[in-house]
Amino acid sequence: MSRAGDSVEFSGLGLAFVQSIEPRAFLRLSLKHGLLNLVTLSGHRFWGQSQVRRRIWGSMGLYGEPLTYVGGGRELFAGFLLKVLTIGGPLLAAVLAVQAWGPLRGALVATAAWLIIAFVEGLGRFGAFLYTASRTEWRRVHFELHGSPLDFALSHMKDASLALVTLGWWLPVAHRRQAWSLWGGLSFMGQGLGFDMAASRRRHVYSAFAIGWFGTVMMLLFAGGILLGLTSGVVLDLVSASVGEVAALVVMALVLAVLLAAAWAPYQAARWSSIAAGLGFSLPICWWNMAGLNAGNALLRLASLGVLGPFVQARTSAFMLQRLSGTLWLG
Repeated sequence: MSRAGDSVEFSGLGLAFVQSIEPRAFLRLSLKHGLLNLVTLSGHRFWGQSQVRRRIWGSMGLYGEPLTYVGGGRELFAGFLLKVLTIGGPLLAAVLAVQAWGPLRGALVATAAWLIIAFVEGLGRFGAFLYTASRTEWRRVHFELHGSPLDFALSHMKDASLALVTLGWWLPVAHRRQAWSLWGGLSFMGQGLGFDMAASRRRHVYSAFAIGWFGTVMMLLFAGGILLGLTSGVVLDLVSASVGEVAALVVMALVLAVLLAAAWAPYQAARWSSIAAGLGFSLPICWWNMAGLNAGNALLRLASLGVLGPFVQARTSAFMLQRLSGTLWLG
């Protein structure tokens, strides 16, 4: 296993990949863009995200030459506005329908809105993946994504509905299907990456998902009991609550966020290992290492009010890539 800043190389059909991400180098960048986000009420984050991607992409390369990210903040901002408009409309219609017609008649509109939102979100995910691939270049040659955005959106709508009906237990299947559609649809210099679904399925993920699911239920029930145990004024009127009561709620929220991040670590580790296996890689991740990463990232984001977001992103990228090994088969 390599340390941060070391080079990791692997090859397949003559293709060699190298990474040398140093998370500490992103601290100054985090402070700069984080403070600008606070001043602009998060409006600057799209331009900051573009610069962070350029820095991370530049730390990775093929044959010693870095990858290049050519995307811009305006494009990300335009995509965000489009997503807000296309998702916000159906959501607002559902709320107004329930208020005007009651829960029974409004439920039909709410169901239709749910399906529309799931469809639009599927289009957005495909579009975001396509955008990132097309803005990633090496020697001025960019990655390509093949597939139908309409088919992906319809599949995402189906997966979202099944996840709702099964209380989330369909998600592992949905995540694999989406990885097959997106990662398997990538190509570079006319050659496809491919995705071996059989190899991906050999990595078991449901036991890890159960840990996250039951852990979430138990933590929410525990948090709900604590919340009910506080004075009714805290729940109904935060303005009249004492400083100590408000502080208790803030601490509980922070602890809950960190615990939730740690609870889902086993599934995250299993999920990414499964996706890597489908692409022909080995990505051994111990769940306690992933839990430490998640808990640390949650604390860094919350304690810095999001200022250290770029540092967290670089930290996560380095964590994954340092553990990645195997052969990349194209064609």
